[in-house]
Amino acid sequence: MGLENRDYLREDDGQSERRFSIPTLSVLGKLIAFTVAVFLLQLITTGTTETPLGVEQISVAEDWLELSVPAVFRQGEVWRLLTYAFCHNRMNLMHIAMNMLTLFFAGRMVLSVVNEREFLWFYLAGAIWAGLISLLFCRFYMPQAHILGASGAVLAVLTLAAMHYPRQEVLLMGIIPLQMRWLLALYVALDVMPLLSGQWMVSQKAHTAHLGGILFGFLYFRWDMHITRWWDQLVGGFRLRRRKRGNLKIYAPANQPESNLDDQVDQILKKISEQGEASLTQRERNILTQASRQLRKNRK
Repeated sequence: MGLENRDYLREDDGQSERRFSIPTLSVLGKLIAFTVAVFLLQLITTGTTETPLGVEQISVAEDWLELSVPAVFRQGEVWRLLTYAFCHNRMNLMHIAMNMLTLFFAGRMVLSVVNEREFLWFYLAGAIWAGLISLLFCRFYMPQAHILGASGAVLAVLTLAAMHYPRQEVLLMGIIPLQMRWLLALYVALDVMPLLSGQWMVSQKAHTAHLGGILFGFLYFRWDMHITRWWDQLVGGFRLRRRKRGNLKIYAPANQPESNLDDQVDQILKKISEQGEASLTQRERNILTQASRQLRKNRK
């Protein structure tokens, strides 16, 4: 058999259809891609501006998305409780790089025990919870604070992964083998040590968000939460109430027995002969329908 007869060496004659499949991103890939896109938007919208302290670089996108304590409490811009988690420090690439790497590896472990829809809800809820914890703390101790970064939500994912796979080994810094439970304990220690050493106020924004995310992941596991089920029940109950209100009937004359039905039918028929069928009211039409049903019932 010649080489030209082998299927894998034949040239395309133009008659066979080539099919190209575009791989779809998982929810994990979409979260990472969206976060990177927001980071690029931060960089693109960065410019210099004059301030009382001198010339500063300000990002317009970051100014609208970061978790600003004054903006939330004074202007009511509550969307920042979520959008801050997609922003990162423009001056430190390691900030976004470490968060996305941790999200990728820990997220794959979590996706082995929950579906993609639940993972998305869990990540977003973890971001909101961590942001809320940090916001409330800064409200009293640093009222002008600005918070950004996915660390809280990422640590919620890492915590849930460690709770499901406590003895799973990972390489810390790509070198040191460490079980997930000890990796989580290390993160907790790094966030609690500043409190014990009296240096809490130096970087409380990051520590409170981190601890908030860890707490959310722990409670999610401990209480066996299922956010999508709660949401479906909430939406389903709301739709059911709307449907019941929409089907409510205050008056249903067709189901009400009419006295002197024959006399009323005669009057209605006379009205039809004089004024036409279009002159009938809804009640009169219901009486005719009831009389028709009664007549069919008597014939059986």
